[in-house]
Amino acid sequence: MNILLVDDEVLAIQYIAGLVDWSANGYRVCAIAHSVAEAKQALETMVINIVIFDVFMPEENGVSLSSFIAKYYPRVGMLALSSYDTYDYVREILKNGAHDYILKHRVTGDQLLACLKSMEANLIFAPSSSTAKPSIETSLQIEPQKPGESHQLALTLEQQNHILLAIEQRNLVSFTTALQDVYSLPAMQFTASRLMITKEILDFLAAFASKYSLSFQSEPELSLLIRLIDQGDGQLLAAGLSDRYRSLLELLQQSSASHNVQLAASYVDHFYYKNISLEKCAKSIGVNASYLSRIFHHEMKVTFSKYLSLTRIQKAKTKILQGCPLKQVAGDCGFKNYNYFFKVFKDVEGITPIGYMEQELGKKN
Repeated sequence: MNILLVDDEVLAIQYIAGLVDWSANGYRVCAIAHSVAEAKQALETMVINIVIFDVFMPEENGVSLSSFIAKYYPRVGMLALSSYDTYDYVREILKNGAHDYILKHRVTGDQLLACLKSMEANLIFAPSSSTAKPSIETSLQIEPQKPGESHQLALTLEQQNHILLAIEQRNLVSFTTALQDVYSLPAMQFTASRLMITKEILDFLAAFASKYSLSFQSEPELSLLIRLIDQGDGQLLAAGLSDRYRSLLELLQQSSASHNVQLAASYVDHFYYKNISLEKCAKSIGVNASYLSRIFHHEMKVTFSKYLSLTRIQKAKTKILQGCPLKQVAGDCGFKNYNYFFKVFKDVEGITPIGYMEQELGKKN
């Protein structure tokens, strides 16, 4: 009995491939496809008896594939798998002749075998072909699920809540503890369970990164963790995922610091003429004053007070060149009095306001 597996996610195919001891039950995964187009090509070039396919795929989806099979290969059995229970898709796929529609996070090896046996009893099979060759390849050795064993395809609702809450609260300790609890479960002795749970957690981290415009992609990160998944040490996996979350928190802190510094600089640029201070600025943008002082100095290479003085002097120079009286310039640029304006101007420019005015007038003449 030749089986075609169709799913755009390699990990999903690996999981399904590991649920059943195919040869022991009279089946052979003779081809895999990552799109409907590839599935159609396999159907045209090989003898396929049963197609197990994902519903949600880019470009054409499982509904389209089931329609194609019903029209051109009515003797081929169909079993649909999906992560989503969408009634419209279920209805269309079953109308096209699919034997069943199973949610991925609920499918077990026993259930899959029962479906296959039921389909087998109702199919009129085409003659077998010696040209069909096994093509399922995987970098992981995924153990077939045996009677009485229980792989874990997805996190439970409680596990999800603990992990997502820790992520959103930016609590690295709680996140690490939640992971350690998950990876210490008996189901985590199976490669398939470690694989799918790790992917789900990485997807959570990718969503967190996306929310705050941080750089993180779950698929490349999963590739980096494959060795740990294969080794079977759940606690090392938990540590590896915690390290990735820690890196995201560090990136977020850096990103937040830059954002707050930009807000502080903008605050100065807009309100330089008023009686402003570091404390007022920090309150305005919603951060602690000492924290703002530290990150501002680190990024701008000058203190907040110095930046305020430099901004006011630049504004003053523009007004002087426009011919404004010096005492008016002092008031318009936020200096408390003319003498203070005189002192700060000379400290910054190395020349008095009067000297600067005469120097620029001399250039024009």
